[in-house]
Formats: sequence, C-alpha cells, structure tokens
Amino acid sequence: MSQAEGTLNVVTARIKSLAGASTADLIGIAPGSAFSTQELGELGRRFGALRSVVILAQRIVDPVQLVRFYSAGLYRDSRVAASLADAMLRDACWRVVEILREAGHRAVIPRNQRYGVAEPRHNLSYKKAGVLAGLGAFGKSQLLIHPEWGPWLWLRTVVTDAPLPPDTPTDFTPCEDCRRCVEACSGGALSHSQFDREACERFCAVRDAPTSAARRISPLGTITCDECMRACPIGTVPPRLGEDFRAS
Repeated sequence: MSQAEGTLNVVTARIKSLAGASTADLIGIAPGSAFSTQELGELGRRFGALRSVVILAQRIVDPVQLVRFYSAGLYRDSRVAASLADAMLRDACWRVVEILREAGHRAVIPRNQRYGVAEPRHNLSYKKAGVLAGLGAFGKSQLLIHPEWGPWLWLRTVVTDAPLPPDTPTDFTPCEDCRRCVEACSGGALSHSQFDREACERFCAVRDAPTSAARRISPLGTITCDECMRACPIGTVPPRLGEDFRAS
C-alpha cells in the first residue's frame, strides 16, 4: 500500500467514524465516476473533477423530522426550504467537509437551501449514491430501502475530489412480489415498473385542506404524503404527526 492510499484510508475511517456518533446514522461512499456530466450539471462544471460522493443517512424515527419549513408562503418565494432532518444532517455533512479539507482535498455539500444566492444546479441522485454505497436498494416506491429501517431515511451528500475507496452495493432485494406501496399510492404515481414524478408532485402539492396529501400544519410549515413509505413492510413506521402517544 502506498503512502497516498494509506492517507486516504485514514481519511475514510475518520469519515465513517461519524456514523452513529453524529447526526448521521449511516455513511457510505460512492464513486464519482458513476455520475454522468448531465447528472452533475452546473455543480460538476464549477467543482471540476469529482472523484467520490459521500452519502450520509439519518434514520427517521419521528414525523416531526419530516416537517418542511418555508420562509415564505410559497416555495418559489422562499429563501429557505428545509426539514428538521435536513438541518440536522447538514451538521454531519460539514464535519465530513472539514475532515476532507484538513487532508488537503476539495469538498462541498450539494445544497437545496438557497439563502438568497444562486446555487449550482444538479441532478445528483442521493438515492442512487446510497444504492452504490451499499446503504440499501431501490424499491418499487423508487425510494432507498434499508434492510432494517426500510424507507425511513433522510439523505444528504458531500462531493469531493478525494479518490476515497468506494463501498460495494448490497445484494438486498426488498420488494420481489410485494406491491403494497403501489397500492397505497392514491396519486397514481407508482406502477410495478415505473414512477411518475409529475403525478406524485401534483398529488403532493400543498393544499389547505385536512384531507390533502400534503397539508399546512402552521403558517410556514408543511408535511407531505408518506403513504408509500408507511405501506412498506420493512422498518418501524413512525406515528403520524398529531397522533396521541405515550412515552414508554
């Protein structure tokens, strides 16, 4: 093993040690070469050579993690659009960035929070990175399915020019003949072989009605449809927001 390889292994071990010791419960590494120029978009053009994608996952155990806050009544007018899970996981992302930069590498977090500035656009799929890094497999719901936690994960990534040793995809096959998520999708976005993103987005558009798939729960807070996740037989399903519960 060369000195450079040894250094990269040390950096990788430091990054992986954050899993369970930070706001990230799982951390994996996918090869940057698996993502096309089209997927990387403006992010790739600005960043340059991208060698690795670090994928971080936080387990969803409470519905409050998924409540989305917008800084204005409409998404297009919002300077900030984020969930609690997103904000929490971003802390672990910054710790990964610090480790990589301390080792002399470039690293950034592909962001979806705008803070009033133009950000590089990209089509980098966090779910694809999770599959490549062995965190789970694609389900019929088109979500990343973890072998133990099912679809209840929030994902974020860090991209870097460091050629970190990538993880290996799992041979886990979660769905087989199961169609529960397909049958649970009232928006008609799922079939046995494909996902209609536009149908999902139309159905999950925020409407101020108690029976909406997505609903406003405060002046600037919303929660969206999660029926395909709740239908999955893998993992522990969190209670619905507002359900009565008693701490054990």
